[in-house]
Amino acid sequence: MIDAEPWIRCFPAKASPVTPWMVLFFPHSGGSAGSYHHLAGRLAGVARTACIQYPGRAERQQEPLFTDIHALADQVAVAFTAWHQGGPVMLFGHSLGAAVAYEVIRRTPDQRQLVLAASGHPAPSRLRLPSLSAVNDGSADSDEPLIELIRSLGGDDATLLDHPLLRRMFLPVIRSDLMAHGHYRPDVGSAVSCPIVALMGVTDPLTNEPDVEAWKRHTSSTLQVHTLPGGHFFTNQHTGEVADILRSVMSTPSPTGSADI
Repeated sequence: MIDAEPWIRCFPAKASPVTPWMVLFFPHSGGSAGSYHHLAGRLAGVARTACIQYPGRAERQQEPLFTDIHALADQVAVAFTAWHQGGPVMLFGHSLGAAVAYEVIRRTPDQRQLVLAASGHPAPSRLRLPSLSAVNDGSADSDEPLIELIRSLGGDDATLLDHPLLRRMFLPVIRSDLMAHGHYRPDVGSAVSCPIVALMGVTDPLTNEPDVEAWKRHTSSTLQVHTLPGGHFFTNQHTGEVADILRSVMSTPSPTGSADI
């Protein structure tokens, strides 16, 4: 498996996978490939793992931040096609990453061996993010509402706000990501033909059961919904349980080699 520069970063294999599965992670707003090392490690021996690296962070820090999810998905889909060498692939996206992963699958003609794992995100047709009108200009006055929103969601990124230098580096990235996410709307009637596994935190302020169940409107295949304890970043608090769910999906490939859940 190769990196599809500069978009995909492969995690070092800790053990030879016993199945042909690959898992490709799509980060949340403000996240990078490094955000998913721990979850990827939990899948050692089950799948080869990699992560999308969005522009404007880590080694891509000098590149312009993305402003449109559809345009971003166009580019990632090209990289995904170059990276995917055949076999079943799970595209795991958390929050913003779920929307990007969904749009990448929509741009993939052959979806028979794909699975979308949509974590911490309502169905695209039910997306309603908090108002971002106070955080859209990047001024000092708009920092506090943005910081309040980040802290309210929790997660490891919130700890960066305690360090002035890291805050100055981090806030423009997450502001841009949140604005792009807030402006995202799926095409009318959009859907995929692969299975969807939806995960949500029971106290996540950005999701609820009806909005997550609505993912069934976006696939002609099957939908599984898993509810775990915790808020928006339940994936950090219950990494083992999330990994168990992903492993269970990958444990029963169909005889034809297509993903079967």
